[in-house]
Amino acid sequence: MQIAFFTFRDALFNEMSRAFEQNGIACTRFTDERSMFRFLQHNETALIMFDATQSHLPALTAIKWRACHFRTDLPVMMIGRSWNSHAVIEALDAGVDEVAIETASIDEIMARTRRLIMRRRPGAIERVTVAKYTIDRADRTVRFRDQCVYLTARELSLAWLLFTNPGKLMSREQLAAAVWGKGADLAGRSLEQHIYKLRSKLALDNRSGPQLQTVYGVGYLFSEKPQIDNKFSDTLVSMAA
Repeated sequence: MQIAFFTFRDALFNEMSRAFEQNGIACTRFTDERSMFRFLQHNETALIMFDATQSHLPALTAIKWRACHFRTDLPVMMIGRSWNSHAVIEALDAGVDEVAIETASIDEIMARTRRLIMRRRPGAIERVTVAKYTIDRADRTVRFRDQCVYLTARELSLAWLLFTNPGKLMSREQLAAAVWGKGADLAGRSLEQHIYKLRSKLALDNRSGPQLQTVYGVGYLFSEKPQIDNKFSDTLVSMAA
């Protein structure tokens, strides 16, 4: 059994790695998200642990990756010296399964880790319905308006991530990392092409129905409503500025 451990701190990794090895768990270290995501795609992993002392944002990116790759069975845990309450609440609301303050003993952290692994989430959700669109991951289809549209693997992952976060701005960097395992500088052109294809295949450019909106220079947003109010529009414009 092995876990993926994201940390920049050598001392922490060495300490935690020794503890895991004593419990029969191999610990593979990562210092960048893309390498970790590539590893997760090709290696059986029981849990992802994040050292969130500097920032909890990498853990949130992993939650998005987990969703669009249908790995809801893979638990995510954060440890760190301390956080403000907002960061903890944001992490838990996003789907982080466990948060442990680093001042806890190694034995306590190990106990929390074992509990997470033992109660791994059930298998991935196969189907989701949003705004009269039903996405079926098993056969890579989207059904709407009595139509059945087939998607490629990346189109499916991208659609799933956007549709399951309606009304939420998803940055180009987040989408590129989650779907391609690359930065937006490398995957940007392919991302734009896939967004174009999704709009065409799923009729998301129709002003009378759900829309896939572009916030130029920032990212994309799936809106269930045909139009957005002026206040929200002003917010998007200010974010893009």
